[in-house]
Amino acid sequence: MKLFVFCLVTLCMISMVSARDITTLDGATYKNVTITDSSPVGITIMYDKKDGTTVIRGLDFRDLPEAVCKEFGFTEVRAAEFEKHAREYQNMLYNDALKKAAANAAAEAKEEELSKQIDHIQAFLFSKRKFVEFHTIRPHKDGVIGYATAADRTLLYGDYGNIFVRGLEGTQGTYWSGYIYPTNQTVTTTDGTFAVYNSSLAQATADAMQAVGLQ
Repeated sequence: MKLFVFCLVTLCMISMVSARDITTLDGATYKNVTITDSSPVGITIMYDKKDGTTVIRGLDFRDLPEAVCKEFGFTEVRAAEFEKHAREYQNMLYNDALKKAAANAAAEAKEEELSKQIDHIQAFLFSKRKFVEFHTIRPHKDGVIGYATAADRTLLYGDYGNIFVRGLEGTQGTYWSGYIYPTNQTVTTTDGTFAVYNSSLAQATADAMQAVGLQ
């Protein structure tokens, strides 16, 4: 058995490097051919054309003389089995590609839908924003507690009282003016319970997304 394998390997190596002429069953002749590869269904050859161009091409055993087929152990059974496995592998690759394409399309659709939801949330929060003048009463974790009024406050409008603004920093007496965004949340401290606002639209959007389960 070992001798047989050794002889077979030796034969293949000689075939791979030896130059030869090969004529197909339809009469086409390839001269000074080097066989570079083989499979159960055919061989790959390299040869030079008359203009000096080197060509690599495959030849099917079914198009070659019986002597060449025997040299490489060609049988219809082996060829059919090899072609079957090749088709199965191609089908597997094709199906995998379809699944990946479908998954990518679903991910893109989901991302597009999420982007739309974020746009809606931001638009809603933007419409609810307030421009306030804010006087810090006490710094607290993640923000400050302070007294907020509208810049155009009147006796009947614009007094928001004490609120908690997330994202702000400052010590007692610090003055700040700008937009704040509602969170529909409250925070309770030793000073009492306060409505929570965000000082940035981005943070307000992130909080809103988390509240509705989008993060």
